[in-house]
Amino acid sequence: MQHEFKFESGENIWFTADTHFCHDKIVRFSGRPFTDAAEMNEELIRRWNETVPEDGIVFHLGDFCLGGSRDWNDIMYRLNGKIYLILGNHDMKTIKQGFMQRFELVTQQMSIRIGGQSIILNHNPFLCYGGSYRDVWQLFGHVHSGPLSKTGLDVPRLKMLFPLQYDVGVDNNDFRPVSFAEVKAKIEAQVEAAREASGLSDIRGTGGDRRIVFLDPAVAPTSSAQKAAFRRLQAVASDIVEISVSKGQSLKEAIGRRVALLSGNVRYVYVGTQALEDFRRVTVDKAAGITEDVVDSAIQILK
Repeated sequence: MQHEFKFESGENIWFTADTHFCHDKIVRFSGRPFTDAAEMNEELIRRWNETVPEDGIVFHLGDFCLGGSRDWNDIMYRLNGKIYLILGNHDMKTIKQGFMQRFELVTQQMSIRIGGQSIILNHNPFLCYGGSYRDVWQLFGHVHSGPLSKTGLDVPRLKMLFPLQYDVGVDNNDFRPVSFAEVKAKIEAQVEAAREASGLSDIRGTGGDRRIVFLDPAVAPTSSAQKAAFRRLQAVASDIVEISVSKGQSLKEAIGRRVALLSGNVRYVYVGTQALEDFRRVTVDKAAGITEDVVDSAIQILK
């Protein structure tokens, strides 16, 4: 079940995940700088309480504790803040019914809104989620990314995620909860880096229209007739981006990741030699190049 909560401000809100209190193996598994679980517990608690005030709100995105009942009781009473728990894969096995009432809420997924920002909270990152093309963030844990992480299993897959997603796990955030303001700054930096790499202009928050032409460099106009036709397309398009595909990436993925950066009323078309099925595209004969018919078809898709 997905629960929805609204907050006027993020001033007193924090996020975290993957504390794995009382889990000896996680120290070695994730390369954490502690000798054992006992030392890890104390340092995680210290950093948590150093960061979160007593009246703070903390969304814990799973894998809270792996100990027995005594361990859960000891840990929960020592942590500052009101804690909402999104269940992780380890919590499913270890949490007892009596502990659930100690949290503000225990659920498998949450949707919250802080000011004007919608956020989906999951334990595992989803590649596709509601609102991923409309400025909705997804915060997650589970993957144990971060500068010291040695897991190596899920981290390489993170490159497939949108820049609106962020790992709030302790391994990725100095072993402490991360504030809403910090998450906002990190996601904005990710979006800006991705925007610069894509060649697109970000229209986030403007509510404007965007018409994008993804152009295969192989059919860029060369003759006078082609250039004249192409100027008509330029007059309609907000962006014309030469689209190339890196090794191991599909053309659909390359275009999709660029479109995911934009909000508002976005229409796009691929103009090139690849005959993509079920896609907004105009297939061009390489020998003929950009013709009036090609431009007419592309403009029709953009309308």
